[in-house]
Amino acid sequence: MNEIKNKLNKNLKHKRKWAKRNNLESYRLYDKEIPQYPYLIDVYKEKVLVYDRRIEKIDADKPENYDQMIEALTELFNISSEKIIIKKRIIQTKEQKYEKLDSTKNRFLVQEGPAKALVNLHDYLDTGLFLDHRPMRLKMEKLAANKKMLNLFSYTSMVSVHAAIAGAKTTNVDMSNTYLQWSKDNFQANDLNLSEHSFIRSDVFTYLKELKDDKFDLIFLDPPTFSNSKKMDNTLDIERDQKELISGCMNALVDDGLLIFSNNKRGFKLDQEISELYNVKDITPSTIPEDFKDNKIHVCFEIRKK
Repeated sequence: MNEIKNKLNKNLKHKRKWAKRNNLESYRLYDKEIPQYPYLIDVYKEKVLVYDRRIEKIDADKPENYDQMIEALTELFNISSEKIIIKKRIIQTKEQKYEKLDSTKNRFLVQEGPAKALVNLHDYLDTGLFLDHRPMRLKMEKLAANKKMLNLFSYTSMVSVHAAIAGAKTTNVDMSNTYLQWSKDNFQANDLNLSEHSFIRSDVFTYLKELKDDKFDLIFLDPPTFSNSKKMDNTLDIERDQKELISGCMNALVDDGLLIFSNNKRGFKLDQEISELYNVKDITPSTIPEDFKDNKIHVCFEIRKK
């Protein structure tokens, strides 16, 4: 008990100050740092979200330790255990990444630098804000200022919100009406004029193929590792399909434009042909948040035309 309690207390003292200094109301408190306690713990304002990462076969020989972790959190935050949200995060398949768990609406705003984000800790497996992409969102102030930006697989479009605050005109493409509406709500929460931005429901492959002469200064491409949505003509496998997606994006860029390509596939390797065709820079280390211990949470590349 003391081990996890001491670790959480130490982390909270440091990260609470760090978050306040950087105007952040959401951050990762604990990242599976003690092997006996395989949890991810995130803080959203005064709420605590725990991803239970115990895997039956792998963790069979480890003590439960679950109750100790919960007790430590209730003491640390002075809340009842009912206020702690627990999600059993299994290895996800197909569309489980965005699977709705129930129908309640529990969204609230959290501050992230200059932007506000609507999050929901109850209704979906994900919250509406991928914390590991925070550094990239915060970079948008410099990257996207007064530019024309395309956000593909846009989810709740918080990258675009940060870009729009910097003066960018954005186009956001996703297959989910739910997330496109959530995107619009995020824009409105930041007093951004929706008429200056586009929200398009489309399969990204189809969108890129049908894109005519429209060109963008900046493209953010953050596809899922795998998808076999019924709304798509084919399945998506990021390792297999990276060349088609990147080529489509490069065709949609102005000559001096920038593509930021990111994904969360463990062990992902960029196709050698892409490095031969374009100027590629691996910027992964600079895009891993300070509050994450897992430096393999995603990969990220800057890609430009030669």
